[in-house]
Amino acid sequence: MSPDRRDERSLVEVLTARPRGDDCFVVMAPNWFGPQAFGGVVVGHAVNAALQTVDDPSTLHSLHGYFLRPVAVEEPAQVRVERTRDGRTFSARQVTTEQNGKVVFSMMCSFHAPESGEEYQLRMPDDVPPPEDLESDPFDDEGSAPFEVREALYPVPRADGTYESTRRCWFRPVDPIPDDPVAHITLAAFFSDMTGTSFRPNNLGEWDTHTDASLDHAVWFHRPIRMDDWLLYDLYPVINHRGRSTVRGAMYTRDGSLWLSMAQELLIRALPPSND
Repeated sequence: MSPDRRDERSLVEVLTARPRGDDCFVVMAPNWFGPQAFGGVVVGHAVNAALQTVDDPSTLHSLHGYFLRPVAVEEPAQVRVERTRDGRTFSARQVTTEQNGKVVFSMMCSFHAPESGEEYQLRMPDDVPPPEDLESDPFDDEGSAPFEVREALYPVPRADGTYESTRRCWFRPVDPIPDDPVAHITLAAFFSDMTGTSFRPNNLGEWDTHTDASLDHAVWFHRPIRMDDWLLYDLYPVINHRGRSTVRGAMYTRDGSLWLSMAQELLIRALPPSND
């Protein structure tokens, strides 16, 4: 699944929604992974549009989205933002993405003004090699992808047959990132969908054997972060049942700060064996 980067735009440029007035925006997904857009691009576009309608985008704390139809690449789509609420402490936005007259993605996101309170976080996994000790993923032999990935300790089984983790990877964007919270949060939303095959513990090393389609996507943003250094993404499956999979993930900075949590449900259908 090597990205086919057909232009020289940075990842931030690709994910930026272009305003068209009245909280309407135009976006277009790149042809990196085939004729259907990568879900992270769809989420990134919706988040970017919503962030452009609030006074302080760094207060985004959660999003819940549904992938309703496939999004065609290299075709324009329209993103509409509804200002559902603007309160003193909380604000909310409803975001709808349409393509060819049909709704393809729907998302609600919420913003929370900073407050003080008790502190606790899930600890970053121990014994994860730093990115400098790992090789870059061979998916991008020509160095044309706008991001770099390095796999670490994959998978991590438990004695009962389940997994503590089915993917631990470091990643970072390749291009410089503007000193703008909108750019950094948009990139985080994009990377939150980089689950690999972590949701299929019985088929971790296999591609082109299943139909894998994201159904919904939830993200919680815990604290501000900059995306111009390596981040560790730790993922594990919760359940595979009735053709669906639920996967959870946690994203850490290099110093172990937990910045983002993710949960996603996917459709997983085994493809018929090839006759070749």
